[in-house]
Amino acid sequence: MYDIMVLYILRHEKRDLDKYDFFSPLNMIGKHYSKIFQYSKFNDIDIEEIYSSPYKRALDTVSIISISKKVPIKIDWALTERIYGKNISNIKWPNISEQEDLHSLYEIDNNYTPTADINYINSYDESLDRYITRVDTFSQFIETQKHKNILIVTHQCVTDRLIKNLTGKDISLNMGECYEIA
Repeated sequence: MYDIMVLYILRHEKRDLDKYDFFSPLNMIGKHYSKIFQYSKFNDIDIEEIYSSPYKRALDTVSIISISKKVPIKIDWALTERIYGKNISNIKWPNISEQEDLHSLYEIDNNYTPTADINYINSYDESLDRYITRVDTFSQFIETQKHKNILIVTHQCVTDRLIKNLTGKDISLNMGECYEIA
């Protein structure tokens, strides 16, 4: 155990910019980087817990780390991307069964109780207030985990808010970029 936590906030690897729904995968570069760069970055780090957005691209980014470290992924809908400013009216939010089918492909910690669960979000049309509430609640939860090395994999809007909440700094991560908080 550690006296202080080291928190690694990782924005998912590269995806095609025109694909941003729940099931959008990593592109070829993102798949390569998740296997090579992310694996090598975390190879010598003792990661004790992994939290991830339920989106496919976030899970694909962290899957190899989860398998190699034998640390199951804790899915939390608080880490879900907030899509705004795009034409979301023609994108269907996946039902619970579709989400569970996707998640069954990964090593998931089914004993984890998320700060926001599968029922919290049921549409891409989420209000700013609901988004702020879910990310801020997750930030408060993470602050109670100060004795662990934790990897969080999520999306730009969430990484930005988590970093701001936990450090007071305005930092925006590129796809595949990681920010370390000790």
